Amino acid sequence: MDVAVGMEHEAALRYEQLAAMVARQGKPELATLFRRLAELEKGHEDQLSRWAERDGLRAPRSAGVSWRMPETFDPADGGPSFGPYEALAVAVRNEERAFAFYTYVAASALTEEVRRRAEGLAREELEHVGLLRRWRREAYHASRPARHRNPRTLEELFILSTAMEAASAEVDDAAAAAVGASGAVEAATVLRRLADKARGCAQGAEPEVPGSDAAEDARAAGLLRPGSLTAEGALRLSIRDAEEILDIYLAAAEQATEEALLNESQRLAEQSLSRLALVRSLLSNPDAVADAA
Repeated sequence: MDVAVGMEHEAALRYEQLAAMVARQGKPELATLFRRLAELEKGHEDQLSRWAERDGLRAPRSAGVSWRMPETFDPADGGPSFGPYEALAVAVRNEERAFAFYTYVAASALTEEVRRRAEGLAREELEHVGLLRRWRREAYHASRPARHRNPRTLEELFILSTAMEAASAEVDDAAAAAVGASGAVEAATVLRRLADKARGCAQGAEPEVPGSDAAEDARAAGLLRPGSLTAEGALRLSIRDAEEILDIYLAAAEQATEEALLNESQRLAEQSLSRLALVRSLLSNPDAVADAA
C-alpha cells in the first residue's frame, strides 16, 4: 500500500510540474490535460487511504517512488529541448510502469478484494497510457515535418511496413553487434533474431519510403556503423525505433476506414509492442533471454 500511495503522490506532483511547464511554453490545452491527470492521481491516493482505513490498516505512508526523469529536466523550464513531446514521453513511460505495478499486484493478490481493486486501478492507468500516447503522437508530428502519411489502403500499409521493418532490421543488427561486443552474448542473439524477424516481414522488398525517423536519423549520423554505439546507446536506439513504429501503426489503425486495413494495422502494432517490451527487458537486464524472440 505504501508503494502504491507513493507512486500516486509522485505522479500527481509531476503532472502539476509538467502542467506549469507546458503552460509557460504556450500549450494551455496540454496543461489542462496534465492538471486533470494530477487530480485523477490524487483521487487514487485518497482512494487507497480510504481502503486502508476501511480494512483496519494503518494509514499508508508514501514510499519514495520517483518518476524516471531526464537528468537535464528542470521543473522551472523543462531544461534544454524539453518540450511537449518530451513531457508526454516521460508521462507515457511512467504510466506504463504504474500499469505494470497494478497488474503485478492483481496477479499476486491473496484475496479477491485486493485483486479486484488492483485490476480497477490497472485499467485506469491503461486508459491514461492510451490517452497520453495519442497526445504524444500529435506532439511528435507537430514538432517536425512528417516523413509518412497514414496509409489509406492495404497496399499503402504494405509499402509503409516494408520500410519500417527493413530499417528496424538495420537498427537491431547494429544493436546486436554493440551488445555482443560488450560481452552480452545471449542478448545479442535475441537482437539478431528480432532483426531476422523484421527482415522476414519486409519480405526482401526494396523500401519505397523512409523508415522511422529514429532509424533514418541514426543512419544519416553514421550510428549504424560497427563501433559507433555503446551497448546501452544501441538498445535505446532500438527502443526509440520500436516506440515510433508502434505509434505509426496505432495511428493507422485509429484512422482506418476498412476492416482489413484496421486488422492488419492492429496486428502490426501488436508485433511492434512485443518487440518494444522485449528490447526494454534487455536494457534492464542485458543477459536476459526471452522466448518471445
